[in-house]
Amino acid sequence: MTHRLPLPALDGRDPLGFLAALGLLRLLTRHTDAEVRLGFDEMTAHATLYSPYDTCDQVGDQLISIAATMSDDAVIPGLPATFPLPKSGTRGSDPMRVARDNYPTLHTTIAALGDEAAQWLSCIVTDLGRDDRGRVALTPYSAPSGQQTVRSFFGASATQIRAQPHHLLAALTGWRRVTGFTGEYLDHRVLHSTTDHPRGDPGSERGVPGATWLAIMALPLLRLAGNGNTATATLWRPPQSGGRRIMIWPLWRQPLDLIAISALIEHPDLTFDSDGSHVTVSKDKISALGVFAVAAAHRRPVEGRKSAGVLVPLPVTLTNS
Repeated sequence: MTHRLPLPALDGRDPLGFLAALGLLRLLTRHTDAEVRLGFDEMTAHATLYSPYDTCDQVGDQLISIAATMSDDAVIPGLPATFPLPKSGTRGSDPMRVARDNYPTLHTTIAALGDEAAQWLSCIVTDLGRDDRGRVALTPYSAPSGQQTVRSFFGASATQIRAQPHHLLAALTGWRRVTGFTGEYLDHRVLHSTTDHPRGDPGSERGVPGATWLAIMALPLLRLAGNGNTATATLWRPPQSGGRRIMIWPLWRQPLDLIAISALIEHPDLTFDSDGSHVTVSKDKISALGVFAVAAAHRRPVEGRKSAGVLVPLPVTLTNS
C-alpha cells in the first residue's frame, strides 16, 4: 500500500528544505527496495512522500539504518571510507581540488574506487570550469570557508548524524539546530547574532545537521557542467545584467520518481527574468508541467568570511505572459 506522508519540516520554498527532500528520495530509492515518489502540497509547500511508510518515525528509522551502513570513517553510504580523498597531514592541500590539467589523474584515482565514486566525483568538481587559482571548479552547492575541504563538506554533517541519529528524524519533523555547525551554508538562518538569542549571547552559526546531510545526498541528481571557465549545475542559472547566479527550482503537485524529477528540474521551460533581487516566471510555461510554484535563491556573502556565502531565498512572481 502507498501512503501519502507529509514531511512538515521540509518546506519546498526553502533551498535547504527542497534539497533535503531530493536527498531523502534519492537515499530511499538507492538503498531500499521501497517504491517511493515525491511531491509538494499546494497549500503548505511541504514535501510529501508517497511510499509504503505511513509515519515519519518509520522514514527516520530507515534513514538511520542507511546511515548505519557507513563505516566509522566513511561519509557517504555505499562508498569506501577513502572517498572523498582525505588530506595528507593537517596542513596539506585538498587532494580533491587539483589543478585543472591534473583532473584526468584525479579521475583515474577515484574510478579505481568504483563506478559510484566516479559518479559522485562528476557532481562535485569539474574540469569544465576553474577557480581563481586554476584548480578544478566546485559545484555551486558548495561554498567552502576557511580550511574546509571537499571531504569536510561531507564529513561535518555525517559526524553529527553518526553521533546523534535523531537528527535524521528531526530533519523531517522539526529542525534541531546545533551551535557551531555551519550547515555548509545551504541555509541562511544558520547565521545568528546576539539579537537572535534570548539572553543576548554572542552570535554563532547554528545549522541543521540532519537536513544538511540529506541535502548533500542529493548531489548526484544535480548535474555539474561548465563553459570552460565557470562551473554551473542543475537548477543554477547564469546571472542577468551582471548579477549573481540564481538557483531556481519548481514545486510540483504530482508524485514523481527520481527519473521524472531529473527530467522536470532540467526542463527548458523553467526560465526566468530577474533584476538581481526579484525573479519573474511565466505561469503559462510551468503549469503544463504540473508545477504550481517556483522558488529561487542566491548566495549572499558572509561578512568576514572568504566564501561564496549563504543561500538566501529570493521573491518570485508568477505572471501570465
